[in-house]
Formats: sequence, C-alpha cells, structure tokens
Amino acid sequence: MQESSPMKTRLLILFSSLAFVLALLTPTAAHASSGPTIHTVRRGETLSQIANRYGVTVAQLMRVNNLRNANRIYAGQRLVIRPGASSPGSHVYVVKRGDTLLKIARKNGVSVASIQQSNGLHGSIIYVGQRLKMPTKNADNKKQKNGKTITHVVRRGETLAQIARRYGVSVSQIAKLNGIKNASLVRVGQKLIISGNPNDLKKKAPRGKKKIVVDISEQRCWRYEGDKLLNTWRCSTGRNNSTKAGSFRVQSKLRKAYGSTWNIWMPWWMGIYWSGPVENGIHGLPWNAKTGGRTWAGLVGTPITYGCVMLNDKAAETLWKWADIGTRVIIKR
Repeated sequence: MQESSPMKTRLLILFSSLAFVLALLTPTAAHASSGPTIHTVRRGETLSQIANRYGVTVAQLMRVNNLRNANRIYAGQRLVIRPGASSPGSHVYVVKRGDTLLKIARKNGVSVASIQQSNGLHGSIIYVGQRLKMPTKNADNKKQKNGKTITHVVRRGETLAQIARRYGVSVSQIAKLNGIKNASLVRVGQKLIISGNPNDLKKKAPRGKKKIVVDISEQRCWRYEGDKLLNTWRCSTGRNNSTKAGSFRVQSKLRKAYGSTWNIWMPWWMGIYWSGPVENGIHGLPWNAKTGGRTWAGLVGTPITYGCVMLNDKAAETLWKWADIGTRVIIKR
C-alpha cells in the first residue's frame, strides 16, 4: 500500500493536468448562450488558434469583428466569437466546396430567401467554411402561406434565368409576377417580385437612386431617393477631422458591430470605407460592451467619434433598413 501511494499520486496529478488542458481547449457551456462570447487575445495567440479553440472559422471571426488582416491582432484585444445563438429549432450548415445558396436550400428543404433572411445576407456570395443558420421548414412554409413578398434588386450582369435559379423558381413565374413580356429585358436596379403579392411592388416602388449625404461642417446627414429629399438628421463625425471626405458606397451591414479597440457595440452598422486595418461607417449610439452604458449620449451633432458617422438610434435604424449594399455615400466638408 505504501509503495503504491506515490504511483497513485502521480496518476492523479497526470489526470488532473489532462482535465485542465481539455478544459482550456473545449468551449464552455456559456458559449452556447444567447449572449455574445467575448475572447481577450493573449500574448502569442493567432486568429487561427482562437478559431480552432471555439470551433469557428477564421473567416467568421474576421467578418464578425470587421478585421481586414488575419495576422493583425494584439494582446488584450477583445474579439466577438459568437454574436448570438441560433434561433430555436434551427441548425447550422457549414458551406462546402461547390455549394451555392440554391443547392443548400434544396438540400435542407427551405427557400434561398429564408436562408438569406436568417443570416442577414444581401447577396448570393458565400464561402467555404461559412456557418449558415438554417430556418426550420415549418417557419419557411408559414412565411409562404402568409404570402410574404420576396423581392430582388437586379445587379449588373444578372439575367432573369440566373435570378430564377438563385431563388429556386421558374423564369415564367418571375415574368408573370412582374408583367415582363421579354425575359431578356431586365435593367440594373430594377426591383422584381420573386414570390408574393405583385401589388406590394407598386406600393414600394423606388423613387430613384438612393443616396446618403453627410456634411462635416454642418454635422448634418440627408437621405435622398433620386432628387427627392426624404430626411434631414443631425449627425456626428470624427473628432480632429478624422472622418474622410469623398464618395463611397455602403460595403457592409451588420445589425450591430463590435469595436474591439474601444470595447463598444455600434448598432445599425453600415461600413463605408477602410481606414487602415479598421472599417469606418455609419451607426447609432454605441454602448460599452462591459457596462452597457451609452457612449456619447446627447452629443449627436458634435464631432465626437473616432472617424465614423453617428446618428440617433431611430435615424440610424431607418437608414439601415432603407439602404442597400452599394448605396452611394457622399461625405463633404
């Protein structure tokens, strides 16, 4: 008994060490919670190591955290691992080589439009390793029964046949819903009904090209459709003239974006240009990720941001829901 005690002690130490290592490598149950998971970068860590630890991809980490270069992270930086959990009854599909949205939709028995809506996609571009939330078939069928209108804005180079394949419908169905007599005559910017009520298209007919104008000297923001002015709002641009003037396009959209440098969440995020490794954009009132306290509350109309354009939440939400990827943004001094 006395001779075996040291051996037992060594075995216990060995098993305890293994358990500790496994605990470090395995995400905890908290990662599956409804709230976001935040990881603080340690010295020597790489984005690939962090992705492997949490069971996500490097591309997903870059997209969620607005990272432009996977090799440029630093000790102490806070990274969002998971913005939130999947909705009840849904599951995650990992994109494989050769997949398209149409193939994935058919494989899971849902529509392309419902996958786009579940994942905040504004186009058909997906990448290998991307994790897509799959809506339930019941939820998808319910939307179809409720007659929800699905629309598509024609992009440069698209044909009616390509659009039909993307949504898993026929060319004749799109042509009939939109009163198109010649299937080869569609124009860039044209809004097409894919399914639903054709009368909805008339109610929401666009009045012209969308445009956002920001004036740094006046701290004002205007929303236009064609020549028609829809709104005028107060806004805040960057302190010390850190907001870049010029003509840009909305290049990304997130319901909320995480600013790791300042540990803040920015609601109704629309990215418009890159400033070094970070993206500057338009957003609502930020809040501190740790305390939940609002940042710059009551200061809209004052140059106070780190380079972005900030509006009150209501105006930012209106702008976010209205603007499409590619909408022109003009910033002048």
